[in-house]
Amino acid sequence: MRGLKFIEKFKSTQVHALNQQDASSGGCNGCANGSKLSNHKRTKFTVSKSNKSKSGSVAQALLPYGLPSTDLLEPSIDPHLKPIQCVKALADLYRRFETCLESDKSMLFIEQYAYLCGLGDAKLFRRCLRSARQYAGDLHLKVVLSAWLRFDRREDDLLGSSSMDCSGFILECPKAALISGCDPNSTYDHCKCSEENAKSNLGPIVEKFVCLSLEEDDGVTFCVGDKEIIFVRNKIASLSSPFKAMLYGGFVESKRKRIDFSHDGVSVEGLRAVEVYTRTSRVDLFCPGIVLELLSFANRFCCEEMKSACDAHLASLVGDIEDALILLIMVLLRELPSSLYNPKVMKIFCSSEATERLANVGHASFLLYYFLSQVAMEKDRVSNTTVMLLERLGECSTERWQRMLALHQLGCVMFEREEYEDACHYFEAAADAGHIYSLAGLARAKYKLGQQYSAYKLMNSIISEHKPTGWMYQERSLYNLGREKIVDLNYATELDPTLSFPYKYRAVAKMEEGQIRAAISEIDRIIVFKLSVDCLELRAWLFIAAEDYESALRDTLALLALESNYMMFHGRVSGDHLVKLLNHHVRSWSPADCWIKLYDRWSSVDDIGSLAVIHQMLINDPGKSFLRFRQSLLLLRLNCQKAAMCCLRLARNHSSSEHERLVYEGWILYDTGHREEALSRAEKSISIERTFEAFFLKAYILADTNLDPESSTYVIQLLEEALRCPSDGLRKGQALNNLGSIYVECGKLDRAENCYINALDIKHTRAHQGLARVYYLKNERKAAYEEMTKLLEKAQYSASAFEKRSEYSDREMAKNDLNMATQLDPLRTYPYRYRAAVLMDDQKEVEAVEELSKAIAFKPDLQMLHLRAAFYESMGDLTSAIRDSQAALCLDPNHMETLDLYNKARDQASHQQK
Repeated sequence: MRGLKFIEKFKSTQVHALNQQDASSGGCNGCANGSKLSNHKRTKFTVSKSNKSKSGSVAQALLPYGLPSTDLLEPSIDPHLKPIQCVKALADLYRRFETCLESDKSMLFIEQYAYLCGLGDAKLFRRCLRSARQYAGDLHLKVVLSAWLRFDRREDDLLGSSSMDCSGFILECPKAALISGCDPNSTYDHCKCSEENAKSNLGPIVEKFVCLSLEEDDGVTFCVGDKEIIFVRNKIASLSSPFKAMLYGGFVESKRKRIDFSHDGVSVEGLRAVEVYTRTSRVDLFCPGIVLELLSFANRFCCEEMKSACDAHLASLVGDIEDALILLIMVLLRELPSSLYNPKVMKIFCSSEATERLANVGHASFLLYYFLSQVAMEKDRVSNTTVMLLERLGECSTERWQRMLALHQLGCVMFEREEYEDACHYFEAAADAGHIYSLAGLARAKYKLGQQYSAYKLMNSIISEHKPTGWMYQERSLYNLGREKIVDLNYATELDPTLSFPYKYRAVAKMEEGQIRAAISEIDRIIVFKLSVDCLELRAWLFIAAEDYESALRDTLALLALESNYMMFHGRVSGDHLVKLLNHHVRSWSPADCWIKLYDRWSSVDDIGSLAVIHQMLINDPGKSFLRFRQSLLLLRLNCQKAAMCCLRLARNHSSSEHERLVYEGWILYDTGHREEALSRAEKSISIERTFEAFFLKAYILADTNLDPESSTYVIQLLEEALRCPSDGLRKGQALNNLGSIYVECGKLDRAENCYINALDIKHTRAHQGLARVYYLKNERKAAYEEMTKLLEKAQYSASAFEKRSEYSDREMAKNDLNMATQLDPLRTYPYRYRAAVLMDDQKEVEAVEELSKAIAFKPDLQMLHLRAAFYESMGDLTSAIRDSQAALCLDPNHMETLDLYNKARDQASHQQK
């Protein structure tokens, strides 16, 4: 405890302007904004004296709350399970998979999901959910998991989709979920919904009950996407008071002939059924899936008679109360997240009486409340609904990991609600159940209650009792001061370079010392490999303080591309508003300027800059679906999958033609693992209109396999056809680059070289990498190295370029390039594997294992676990080899090389025991 001192952390809550005198003499826009924002609560920001004299009135107006202070910075508490020994936990899971009954596998995959959530790999999470559904035999499990998979794909964001829509697969089909039994081999098959829908098409019904023509005076047209359904105005108005008010009250819809219903969660078929019902008052004309959609529609728009008719019809189809209940649960879950805001629905799931009734019939499960609580936490972590659902989750917990999760998440929620006594209780209970990371939450809550020494001592004991990890030193730094705090943060970064808080703290500390450029350089270190809104926001603040308003605008635009409704300055100012303010201090961009800047930033491999330009273009013209699509491509490249999928869905919703919509749907399906359906969308789009994007999509899907010569020829033809279609240079450069890659795989190096050169002619800078590969295969290693050097000159800070260049240089130069790649992007695994292999070749076995262990500690990667297992096996440490193989197989149970190594190590261990 030598040298430890504590200060009153919350003394400096008054915010001072950067230059109070200049505030009154600034520009009109700045002044108005400053006075408007100065009324908000001031608790999170302060400004160091060194900045006051360096910032002008413009910067002051743009930073109405000053800059963040080191005294008030703190990282968030991870709400997911975080085992102390992640590899051991994954290995244990795989061992249990091997020995458990098939009926237990479903919940084991949910446990795997809970442990892997902290890794941030969306595809891995989805695979866990799909596997859980695959092995689910119980009706309740099937219903919950099929709804969870639908929610995970954010199907509700697609215009014209209904909660009861079927994806076409048994895995997510609402009807298949109501069939008892488990057949793991059939769950990835197509369901029969498409056949049944064809048989029960509304066409004959519509013909029997002839619809209105557009010319009828009392007709009103409801639109879902580009589809139109004509209603009799007074008949749909009679369905409910909301419709009557909308169509005959003071609303603008009362004077309109066309009303857009694309955002109201009803499909075209569902709305057609509503139209038929308005004239027949019958629901027995429709299949059960359509009736369920009508029930959902009736609940949403208070159509009591329609609701009663649907209830009665569905009741006639079910055999007993339990059947009706499971049907109700399915409808409510598939309506998430909107049903979360319905008090009646939440009463069903949250009240103790209703929960008891659900439990009596076997429907109050941990899985149900796990799903509901995760949706609630995503929407509003501090709401009463979230707390109640997490309390029910705790009540339904039967296994240790379930109790740890429920208690830890309750602790996180209570901490964010500033209910620190309750947070202490839940964190301590979670730690007692075995979740050591919850002690970090306990320390934080104690610190908020004024028990600073107790918090420090608690983190000290964790570090002394367990193998140190980055988060331990990060947490202890919160209770340290001065040099000791910086030492802890530096060690946290050394152990886990993916933690963002140490970079943010060091950046703000440098800013407080007046070293703004050094502060920007510090936050750059993490932004170049791990993009997040909080780091972009901090860098934007720093650029404003440095009076570099163009860079600040770039970062704010990029931030809004990641999260469109982001509120800056701790929720006080919208990002859109800051963009408007910054636009007053930079030269405005015309559409032509935007395209020039986009080409320039694309060619310099500036993905964040490109993202910002496209977002600016979308501000000017928000309806351009192809810009949303380009944005999604950049976000995928930046490893922001959730934001990328959101952009893809918006591109699909804003598409102006069917062939364009099919292309975007194809990409959505491909990115969620539905390859055949994606291919079908591409082919259908081509049949409507031959476009660059449709051919490119089809070629991309087909190329994503081990191509035989015949398939390669076909992909080449598709890409050549794409290049003959109209498109801009950015996309054609990508197509030429892909075409060059196929030619390389086919051994046609001269043609590949021409493709890459043509791509470079239209500023597709990444083609340098392909051209270097061609030179290397032609035994022109020096030319290959020089080509990669050209890429590095254009794309500074490119870890991938350093990594690729290492393949064309001698051992010492390769080592330097790979060290630079790790420094720029510690998440890239190849440099660790290369260095470890070199050490192993030099008979330095311990150092080789340690090189891999450094990275595995913060990124348990399949390839690194496999390589370390192979090292252990060669060293005769079979126990460690088996453990690492099991952990790797937990991440990918079908990885053949690891399976072979695992079986080999087990055989050797068994032989030794004999």
